[in-house]
Amino acid sequence: MSSGKKRILIDGTTISKKTDGLSQYILNTVAYLDADEFDVTLIVRTGECPHWAIEKFESKGITVKTVNIKPIGPLRDVQLGLYLLRNRKKFDLAFIPSNQFPVFIGIPTVYTIHDLIYEHYPQQLGRLAGLKKCYLHFVVKVGLRKAKYVIAVSENTKKDIIRIHSPKRAEKIVVVYEGWEHLTKYKPDVSAKLDVPFDHYILYVGSTRQHKNLDNLLLAIQKIKDRLPAGYGVVCVGNTSFFSQKQIDAINNINREKEIIHFTGWLTDEELSAYFKKSIAFIFPSLCEGFGIPVLEAFYYQIPLLLSNRSSLPEVAGDAALYFDPTDVDDMGEKILYFIENQVTLTDELVNKGTNRLNLFSWKSASKKICEYIHLGMLNEKC
Repeated sequence: MSSGKKRILIDGTTISKKTDGLSQYILNTVAYLDADEFDVTLIVRTGECPHWAIEKFESKGITVKTVNIKPIGPLRDVQLGLYLLRNRKKFDLAFIPSNQFPVFIGIPTVYTIHDLIYEHYPQQLGRLAGLKKCYLHFVVKVGLRKAKYVIAVSENTKKDIIRIHSPKRAEKIVVVYEGWEHLTKYKPDVSAKLDVPFDHYILYVGSTRQHKNLDNLLLAIQKIKDRLPAGYGVVCVGNTSFFSQKQIDAINNINREKEIIHFTGWLTDEELSAYFKKSIAFIFPSLCEGFGIPVLEAFYYQIPLLLSNRSSLPEVAGDAALYFDPTDVDDMGEKILYFIENQVTLTDELVNKGTNRLNLFSWKSASKKICEYIHLGMLNEKC
């Protein structure tokens, strides 16, 4: 340990082998952390953190330790609580970069809340959804009370936190936007065969979870399928294992005469990059997001963006998108047709605005701001 440096613990136990949005957040904020400022220890679960990331972190002087701690749930609280009890004298502050705040923590913390989607769509939690929602609500409530600073990833998320958990803690909630530099690692796989049955396609990337709003996208396509020009369609990327019967019926109806909507299943990051590059536009009909990294993906790949006007999405995209009401399938369908009919003009306009908008976001900037709040968190014991 370097003399005089503050000792920071970063909880990376929610990093997963299949890199999701939360994992990207942790990996990138740590990657751009100025390790010279602190003596940093990152704890991760065995086999979950990518080897390249561990090597990069260790080359920066960050200590990476593997632990046997669950990523979520009451057992995690016990396991992480015991770990902190045994090691609390080794650290001056902990950075908790996920919603899963350790309820038994006994040292100062800076804590990130990404979204409260489970409050709006608790049914997505599966079995015992009511109990799970209560637990997640409790964990966030404890984090809001205990943390020195709470980072929200958008103003919309901050407003959501205040509305659901009361304004009492509002003064400690700060907004730090996410970044996009991780996309530079994914070079388009030029050898990838894009097995798409039409020449021009609008791209959708997402799951079948309710807040992603695939149901309404399917209904919108169903309404306009006979008005789509020849050679145009929609490509959907994501896991196809959890379609509801309603979704299957809609897909069959859309593709009854010819394939208009095509599903690729899961893709590697390199394959996805190739699909982005060859699309004519990206559509994101989500009903609820904490931030909306796919918005930055569209900007990075210089693809026109057709976007839901809900939640944090207008905050992130600004004027660099063609907006629609995600609850109005007629509006969504008409905006798809409007884009196709005015493709040349809208592509130039939206891509230029999106490229300029991308400059407002950066993992490097996010990590720098997090470091500032870590410093303040150790100074401000009365927060």
